[in-house]
Amino acid sequence: GALFPLPKSGQWAILYNPDAPPGRINFTIGHELGHYLVHRAAEPQGFQCGEKQVLGYDRDADRRRIEQEADEFASYLLMPMDDFRGQIGRAEMTLDLLAHCADRYDVSRTAAAIKWIDCTSECAVLVVATNGHVLWCWRSRSAKKRRIFLQSGMELPPQSWSARPGLIVSESRGLELPGGVWPTETPTREMTIFADRYEMTISLLVIEDERRGYDCEDEPVEDTFDRFIASQ
Repeated sequence: GALFPLPKSGQWAILYNPDAPPGRINFTIGHELGHYLVHRAAEPQGFQCGEKQVLGYDRDADRRRIEQEADEFASYLLMPMDDFRGQIGRAEMTLDLLAHCADRYDVSRTAAAIKWIDCTSECAVLVVATNGHVLWCWRSRSAKKRRIFLQSGMELPPQSWSARPGLIVSESRGLELPGGVWPTETPTREMTIFADRYEMTISLLVIEDERRGYDCEDEPVEDTFDRFIASQ
């Protein structure tokens, strides 16, 4: 997508790819509207949000922050928190529930998963990978407190569902994995979506917490935006 000024009229135009899936189009328009409302004074030449920004390749820290803010604007615009919580309730997150949220708000499942991670008390991580290597991740507050971390560029665990695209998992709950498959000692439930575009895998990890009385309130909480750019 893109946001460009129209000098003759003094107005601005939002551009998007009409061939993209409807959910992606909606989020793109919301994202560019966020740029218009929040960032256009700082960037009078406009914004072009291409593959580098969408996939987290941009190395400019200020630009990544601006893109995060536009993403957050689109998220709250398209998925109001009160209504989203009403859809989730206390239900266990599954691929079916994730698809329901994506359909209700007409967004991608990735956007719906990030929204759930932002409001859940569970230990959860969204892992986006391409060509078998982690591209970026998004962690819940609990996952940050437990310091569960997936470095950009790391290879997907061989026993994970995301590393085995031929594996058939019929349960909407996903695949139950023992501790140690992903970088955590406790069992993990993995729900993976295989996307042909960019040869990507999108994995939602829900990690058990077997440590009774676990308390990390004194540990620092990092920024929500966890896009770690691999060194070249």
